[in-house]
Amino acid sequence: MKMRIGSILFVGMMIGAAIAFAAEQPTVVTMQNKQGEIIFHHEEHQAAVNACNDCHHTGLDTGACRDCHGVDREVPRLKHAFHRQCRNCHIKDGGPTGCDTCHDITKKAGAKK
Repeated sequence: MKMRIGSILFVGMMIGAAIAFAAEQPTVVTMQNKQGEIIFHHEEHQAAVNACNDCHHTGLDTGACRDCHGVDREVPRLKHAFHRQCRNCHIKDGGPTGCDTCHDITKKAGAKK
């Protein structure tokens, strides 16, 4: 009986963890930069890749991209890392590659209104 209760509790915890993890995933990510706001549709991209590490190359628990890119001289600057990763994937899979398909130039960071 104790084994059955333990198994039920374990399965319940695993289902709860999966639901919590799924709930934490952003649907849309908005990034501000000098070339125009970027609206990144996370759910759409998530459906197109095999695993989170396809994009999050160091895993999900290692911090923000900015923690290394632009800080550590051994890794590419953030702009170059995003352009290389995103554009190469779009070229390979037939996605858009024009600047204005990712950057909304009407919403440039620091632009006067």
